[in-house]
Amino acid sequence: MADTNVKQPSTSATQNKTNAILAWVFAPITSFIFMNDKDEFTKKCAKHSMYFGVADFIIWVLLILGSTFGGILTFGIGTICCTILMLVWSAASIAVRIIGAVKANNGELFEVPLISKMVKE
Repeated sequence: MADTNVKQPSTSATQNKTNAILAWVFAPITSFIFMNDKDEFTKKCAKHSMYFGVADFIIWVLLILGSTFGGILTFGIGTICCTILMLVWSAASIAVRIIGAVKANNGELFEVPLISKMVKE
C-alpha cells in the first residue's frame, strides 16, 4: 500500500538541486554553465564553487612552485614538506567539494570560509 499523502518534490526544484550539486562536483567547468541559470540558488552555488575552484588552482600553483624552488634551495627537504602539504590540501579540497554537494542536495548554500567573503551576490 503506497502512501498517497507523501509530497514529491517538484521537477524544477529537483533539477535545481541537481544543477547545484553538479556545480560543486564538476567545478569550475559546470559553474560557467550554471552561472546564467534562472534559479538563484543554483547561481549562488555555482559562484561559490567557481571562486573555490579559482582559489584551489592558485594554491596548487603556489604549492608546485614551493616544491620546486624549496627543493632546489633546501636540497630536497622543501619538496618533501610541499608534497605533504599537497596531500593535505588534496584531502581538504575533496572534503570541501563533498560538503558543498551535500549542502546543495539539502537545499542549503555552503559558504567556504575566507573564500566566500569574496563572492559578490
